[in-house]
Amino acid sequence: MAQKTNDAPREWYRINLQADPSVAEVYIFDEIGERVDFWTGEKSGVSAKSFLAEIQALSEAVRTIRVHVSSPGGNWSDATAIANLLRSQSRDKGRKVEVIVEALAASAATLITSAGDVIKVASNAVMMIHNASIYVRAIGDAHEIRRVADEALAFLDSVRVSVIATYRWVSKLSVEDIQALMDKTTWMNAEEAVAKGFATEIIEPIAATAAFDPRSVQALGEIPEPYRQRVAALAKTAEPAPEAPKSAEATAVLAACREAGCLELAEGLIAAGATVEQVTASIRQEQAARAARAEREKQIRTLCAIAKQPELADSYVAGGMPAEVVKAQLTIITAKQDRIEIDAHLQPGADGSAQRASLNPSAIWAERRARAGQRGV
Repeated sequence: MAQKTNDAPREWYRINLQADPSVAEVYIFDEIGERVDFWTGEKSGVSAKSFLAEIQALSEAVRTIRVHVSSPGGNWSDATAIANLLRSQSRDKGRKVEVIVEALAASAATLITSAGDVIKVASNAVMMIHNASIYVRAIGDAHEIRRVADEALAFLDSVRVSVIATYRWVSKLSVEDIQALMDKTTWMNAEEAVAKGFATEIIEPIAATAAFDPRSVQALGEIPEPYRQRVAALAKTAEPAPEAPKSAEATAVLAACREAGCLELAEGLIAAGATVEQVTASIRQEQAARAARAEREKQIRTLCAIAKQPELADSYVAGGMPAEVVKAQLTIITAKQDRIEIDAHLQPGADGSAQRASLNPSAIWAERRARAGQRGV
């Protein structure tokens, strides 16, 4: 991969070709997959698509792919795609896939390690498996909530089946035993990982120098005491990470939204863990949108009153039509009432072709406004 600059997104992998053309070294460090910030939409990381393209582009001279892993996990679908590709390299191309767990292989990262023909785990490394989770938000009656819940459960059930099938590439445990380990979130040291079939051998300790984004540790949940310091050490960065803004208290969010008259925003802001600044910005955005809607409604009702068509105002307002478009339509509807002659039939052109008479709504409206003695409408 190309060297990254200071402005480049944080990468979770790199692929190095060694002096020995038969070996490709792959390093998977940090959270797996491309990530998008909930509030800003800013992307970070590198997509699994890029990883897959680089593996597929390896020279035919490469006979061993050595995958170094120190990752808290990440996107399930990205990890599954990578695991399938690595397994196909062994099955279809006859390449040896050697995995080395240098410090941590947790969550989705264990899907990738399961693709190894050989899975080496450092004696001081840690592995963790658990059930997949998703964020679900639903607003509606009991039927809608039940529908969303059923869809989420069906998706999680399909993910569980896929994950267990991947683990059974290497582990001799039964489906039920693996499910039990996932249900309780199981952390394993090197000896336990080998005993349960998630690694094949233990190697000497490795001084892991690469660190992953500390925010990705939060998704791992409560880390048992024997592993807490080890994982925390991996999440340290060269420079102190800026303190994450604190989420606003739920009571404060409710109070602010109630005072601003937009209480319907509160639930979403609380669920998203919005900061005070984000709550304020959301309220201001909603107030600005309401002000714009109110001004548009005022203009439309004024236009309909001038055109002596007040009964049309409600439908124009509800339809979301811009005031300028309403103005043009009212001009056409009421043009004859203003005694402005409109010749709507076809007239022959100079070359004998039919020509439709043009209508100038601006001119008609200007005349109507002048007759009504209106200004600035």
